[in-house]
Amino acid sequence: MIHGKFLKPLLPACCAVLLALADPALARGTEMYVCTGADGVRTYQNSSSGDGCVPLNLNPITVVPAPASRASSANRSAEPGALGQGTSRMAARQDPRQALDFDARNDRMKILQEELRIEESKLKSLKDEYKNGQPERLGSEKNYQKYLDRVARLEQEILITNENIEILKTELIKLSN
Repeated sequence: MIHGKFLKPLLPACCAVLLALADPALARGTEMYVCTGADGVRTYQNSSSGDGCVPLNLNPITVVPAPASRASSANRSAEPGALGQGTSRMAARQDPRQALDFDARNDRMKILQEELRIEESKLKSLKDEYKNGQPERLGSEKNYQKYLDRVARLEQEILITNENIEILKTELIKLSN
């Protein structure tokens, strides 16, 4: 936490720096001075009136332009002669953004294919257990309602797994286009 006694001497300097940033013409024409009083308190002012004042060296401000936005680079890639969908990996490496897109697309495709494989094997095991609505009764299902609950759970899991497979296939189709 900054205490008031430390913040008070810095406030005028901060204001002066902010004013200098706001108006560069003002910064060039105005000198800032650091004055130390008899009690050792520093003050910042724009005149050298008083004892113990020395000019403050304010370095010029360097302004660096912002990089080009992604929107403008996306427009450039849509121009004729830009890399198309059927390009090789080496051609995609010429532009780092396209290489990242290419790698990300391949990674996503591999992940989706693996998830699809897992879901399809899960569906196969569920259908094997379900046996067209006539699963074998387990020893723990002496109560018929427990058996019916398990059959209903299997039906629900089969529906959900089928939906997941369709969603994954749709995503893979979108990625391949």
